[in-house]
Amino acid sequence: MSDKSYAKVRYWIELDEWPNLEDPQKFTEKIQFLKIQEQPIMRRKAANRIEVREYVKKKVGSHYLIPLHGIYKKITREEWESLPNQFVLKANHGSGLLKIVFDKNQEDYKRVYKQTEYWKRFDYAEFGRERVYEDIPRRIVAEELLLDSNNNIPFDYKFFCFHGKVEIIQVDIDRFYNQKRKLLDRNFNEIQATILHPKYEQELERPANLDEAIEIAEKLSADFNFIRVDLYLLEDHIYFGELTNYPGGGFQPFQPESMEYKVGSMLQL
Repeated sequence: MSDKSYAKVRYWIELDEWPNLEDPQKFTEKIQFLKIQEQPIMRRKAANRIEVREYVKKKVGSHYLIPLHGIYKKITREEWESLPNQFVLKANHGSGLLKIVFDKNQEDYKRVYKQTEYWKRFDYAEFGRERVYEDIPRRIVAEELLLDSNNNIPFDYKFFCFHGKVEIIQVDIDRFYNQKRKLLDRNFNEIQATILHPKYEQELERPANLDEAIEIAEKLSADFNFIRVDLYLLEDHIYFGELTNYPGGGFQPFQPESMEYKVGSMLQL
């Protein structure tokens, strides 16, 4: 099946409708279009967790990068022993392939080793037909574990950037437990819409460093017609998470449907 046929069929299976890929109007349709028609080198660099660090360093500075513990072809027993008690493991060649280690002494090394070896065999490019992941070296990246002042995983701020401008901010709360989301505009006014996860009903305080985060996101997105810039806004520092080419693979629409068209109109193909 061609990538275009795959996109149409999977879109129909997941969203119960056929996408218009000849004249896309909805946001998810335009993401499918980007996956099929537009795969420049810059998007491949954005998808590579190792290479993108150099891009971030050049654009905004290395002080926004999460400190690295190491990059490994495989997590050997020796490498495992050398890691600190807390850290995060991520696969270089895909999204969502990660493990948070809060206490290494409570982990089974053999199980972690098998998990990371499975990641390396997993063909993420074929899974979602996101060809920007093809030929990315299959490495395991170990990063410092970020925690907020309450020793919790910090909120994940995701900046939807269209033609170098932040238009939508998605905040993910309790991402690894009971995930909820809140959507806001660039002025931190709530948008009455959702994506996939339930709406976070409580008020969110505007982060003191939001303006700095928006500036970072817009600098990192300047070379793309669309990209999502994921950042962690801690009390005293901002850290870069990742650049996301195709949120949800283009299969997670905004609700209500009118929001799909509104966000889609922000992206000029």
